This record gives sequence, structure tokens and C-alpha cells, in this order.
Amino acid sequence: MNQTFNIHRFTLMLRLDWAEKGKNYLLMACVLVFCLLILMMPVAMSDEYSNFREVLHYFALIMILLLGGSLYTSTAFSQYSASDTGIAALMLPASGIEKFLSSLLINLLFVVSFLVFFWQFHYFIIDLANKSLPPNGDKYRYIPEDFMLYSTYSYLGIQSAVFLGSIYFKKSSYIKTAAVFIGFACITTLMNLMLATSLASNPSKIAVFPLTGWKLWYYPKDDMSPPEYVAGFYHLTFPPEMFTALQVFSVFIALMLWACAYFQMKEREI
Repeated sequence: MNQTFNIHRFTLMLRLDWAEKGKNYLLMACVLVFCLLILMMPVAMSDEYSNFREVLHYFALIMILLLGGSLYTSTAFSQYSASDTGIAALMLPASGIEKFLSSLLINLLFVVSFLVFFWQFHYFIIDLANKSLPPNGDKYRYIPEDFMLYSTYSYLGIQSAVFLGSIYFKKSSYIKTAAVFIGFACITTLMNLMLATSLASNPSKIAVFPLTGWKLWYYPKDDMSPPEYVAGFYHLTFPPEMFTALQVFSVFIALMLWACAYFQMKEREI
């Protein structure tokens, strides 16, 4: 089989992948967008501030965007893993890079569009909701910028990991990939928490996530202070150079996972 890249064959592969997956991707997109609208629109349906409606945006971010969005990627190599279509898909007269890039580009078309839609709609609906609230009352707040950046990088990392898992695992790829990813995230979070706890001076509350700074709260130990009083709060962040290095590292990891997916697909052809 010719292993050189040919733009005509690549175009045919894109058309074939779209014919096989396009309908399911569009249906999945409709379901996920509908779920986002159900969770994110309530902030604009009342002229009174509600903390619960604001929290629904965080729930949509975690459950629909981060977890639900990976459903796209879990089917990226479904035709190569299924027993009834695997041999036929591997025997297509196209090079490995053409097959790989067609699956990757169609996948990125949906997952990136879904990410952009979430953030654009989040800012739009928050602005719209605040216009109907009393001028001197509480206002809905955007998801903090640091959390937005962290969730965006996490989203791309999850997609690249699921992309590899869709070709690496022959059966139940989504469940197995999720189990590995959650286990890795739990271990790194626990290690980061143990490091922060050992270096910090007995904080009352601590919030740490992998590859992020530390947030430390200190509450007074006497009973005379109000319960909401905070004696001290510290947000330890990375220096700009370190933060840039972490961003580059995240992109590098995603590229490496995609490269591993390519070589795994090549092994299936042997």
C-alpha cells in the first residue's frame, strides 16, 4: 500500500469519514448543546440574582463540556476497533497518515467548535442576565479567568487522551480511558495536595489542582470571630515564565498523545 501523502486520497478519506460519522456527530452535538442550554439559560429567566443558577454554569462546564465533549472523541477510531468494520477500514487504499489526519481533523472540527460555543454562550448569557437585574443588587459573575484557562487546557488534554484510547483499547475504550485518566488525575492531585500541605503552615483550607497554583485559607481559632471571617488568604501562583512553560508542556503532551495514536493505528495495519 502506498504510504505517501496524497491530497486527493486525503480528500476522499475526509468524505468517507464524514459519511460514516457525520450524522452521529451532528446528533450528538444537538444533544450536548441542548443540555448546555438547559443548564445555562436559567440565569436569564429571572430578574432576581440566584447563586444556584450561577453554579449551574460550573456544572455545565464539568459535566457537559469536559465529560460530555469527550463522547465525540471516543468514536474517532471506532471503525478500526469494531470487529465487523476493522479489517475493511484498515485495508482501505490510503496511507496511514491520511487515515489518521482525516479522523483527527473531523474530531477537532467538532470538539473545538463545542469549546468555542460554550465560552461564547457563557459570556453572552451572563451579560444578558445582568441587564435585567437591579442596578444596585448582586450581579452574575463570569467563570474566573484562571479557572477558564485551566478547564480549557484540561478539555484539550482530555480529548487527546480519549483520542489515543479510542484506538488503543479494542473494547469499552471510553470506559477504560476514563478510568486511566481519572486515576492519573487523582494521583497527581493527591501528590500536589501532600506537597502543599507539607510546605504550608497548617492552613485551615487548601485548594490545589495539578499544574496550578495553591489557594490557602486561614480561619481564626477563637470562638469570638464570625464564622465567615478569614484571617488570611494566600494565592500562590506560578511566575509568568513557569506558566508559559506549563502551557507549552500541555500542548506538547497533546501532540505526543496524538503521535502515539498514529503509531498505534499503524500497528493495527501490520
